[in-house]
Amino acid sequence: MDGFWTIQFEGVQGWGAGVITLIKGVVFGGDSGYLYTGTYTQQGNAMTAHVHVQAYVNGIPNVMGRSSFDLEITGTEQGNSVRIVGAIPGTQLRLNGTLTKRGEIPA
Repeated sequence: MDGFWTIQFEGVQGWGAGVITLIKGVVFGGDSGYLYTGTYTQQGNAMTAHVHVQAYVNGIPNVMGRSSFDLEITGTEQGNSVRIVGAIPGTQLRLNGTLTKRGEIPA
């Protein structure tokens, strides 16, 4: 799964898009107002991730209606895409999305 990915997602307050780099079990990414950091594991074509989302620009709304939150994500890789489902632990807040691989990480 290591690589450079784009992500499109829909949550409880609309849709959004960003970029993510997956490298050696670590997640780095973001969009116009939020940073994504965390970890991921892969087993076969299944992946799980724990991602912290944090605002870095004040006043930009996001699809989950919060400026800082954690997501538990599961997904299934199919070729150059991964369908994901995410949830904020302890809440009913969910999002759905698709990762699309845009580039490989050089060795």
